[in-house]
Formats: sequence, C-alpha cells, structure tokens
Amino acid sequence: MQRLHIVSVSPRTGTTLLAECMVACMNIDGFEAHEASIARIRAGTQIYLTKRPGDLLAVGPRLAIDPHFHVICTLRDPRDVIVSRHRNDPGRYWVPLQVWKKRLSAFRQLARHERVLVVRYEDLVTDPDATQRRIQERLPFLRPTRAFSEFHAVAVPSHESLKALGGLRQFDTDSVGNWRRHLPRVAGQLVQHGPITEELIEFGYERDASWLSLLEGIDPDMSGSHLRDRSRRHWLRRLRPPRRGLAWLSAGVVVGARALGIRIV
Repeated sequence: MQRLHIVSVSPRTGTTLLAECMVACMNIDGFEAHEASIARIRAGTQIYLTKRPGDLLAVGPRLAIDPHFHVICTLRDPRDVIVSRHRNDPGRYWVPLQVWKKRLSAFRQLARHERVLVVRYEDLVTDPDATQRRIQERLPFLRPTRAFSEFHAVAVPSHESLKALGGLRQFDTDSVGNWRRHLPRVAGQLVQHGPITEELIEFGYERDASWLSLLEGIDPDMSGSHLRDRSRRHWLRRLRPPRRGLAWLSAGVVVGARALGIRIV
C-alpha cells in the first residue's frame, strides 16, 4: 500500500482543497472524511490518502522508516496566510505570522526529501491541471480519473470538508494577493513578528524588497489573531480548577499531606 499524507506550512492552507481534488480526480481508493494523523491505519487499500496540516513537524521519522510513505506539503504566500479569516470567528484574522515562521525550519528540511512534494497554493488555484500533472510525474502510482479543473463538478466532500472549503465552486484566483487589501494587518504583523522579505524572495513570491513601499504611511493593525488567542484560552482552562472550587482544593491538600506523612486533624 502506498500512503500519502498532506501537511502544510500554515494551518489549513489548501490542504482540504488539494485532498478533495486528489480523491475526486485520481485513483485513490482509501481516504478519510476529514483530518487524520499519520498514525491512522487503513487495511485493504492500494493508495491511502490522509491530511493534517500540523503534522509537518511529525512526518520526518515516518519518512525515515517507511519507503511507501509520501508527503505532500502545501505552501502559500505568508502575507495571504495572515490576512485569512475563518467563518468560526469572522471578526478576527485567523493566524499570526509567528506560526508560519516557526514552521519554516522544519519545512526546509522536509522539502529536501525525495519523497516529499511541495505544492504551492497559488499554482493549484491558478493552473490546477498543471499541478495535477506535476503530482502524477512525482508519484507515478497515481493516475488521473478526471482533470482537477473538473473537481467542483464531481467531488462529494464530507460535511467537515465542505465547511472548510466554504462550498464547491470553480477554481478562482481571488484569494491570491488578497494581502494587498489588508495592508494594516500586514504592517502590524511585521512589527510584531519581524521581516519576511528574505523568505518571500527564497520561495519566489518577490524578487526584491520593493514590495515594502506599499506599507509606507500605513498605520499597523496590532490586534490579535484567533489562533493565538484560542491557544491562550485553552491553557487558561487547563490551569483553572474545576467548578467544585474550594472542595476540590481542600481534597487536594489532604491527599498531598497524607503523601508526605503529615496528619491533618
């Protein structure tokens, strides 16, 4: 069995779209309704496809020991990443630049592996059929059953995937370069998390630093992001005692004292 796993440099950037394209338009006989970790096992299939964006940091060891394990990693202009929003929290931008930057070192190491294919989000939405041909060339056990450009007419995604996609529609490039409509957000993220021009040049999104002229005179938007704020709330909940309050705390003191041999009257 050949195992394919899709990850991403940033949360959810194109992974659902690419996975649904591959399931609908290539000879994949095993897949999951939405996200699944690399630990998931499926018997009785020839080609098994899973995705989980955050597994970028975890796929290295599996690549080292499993010659039938292949990784597709999606990459997107970080400026478009940081101005994206999610229907679960439309009032805030979804992810801070810090998340994209933290994953870069892992991405650079991963991208050099012979069984890792990097797919740019911009290439997928601009020329989906060329992207499909490139995937087939790198992974010859995959065969097209229809063109990626026909994906919207034939795909049957799960409820979770359909929600992530925001509905089925033809490919469009409206989201490419969307950051130009959110310059205060871009300026604010650079102030908070540092420059990205070298990375933009490295990955082919810019030729030089002239793009920064667009930010001249722009007041930075220093507001927070959903992903970081959600993470903070998560840890606060874990640190907060249960609602039993003082009863819970008293029980903990008694148990701790007994473990130390202290008698409480």
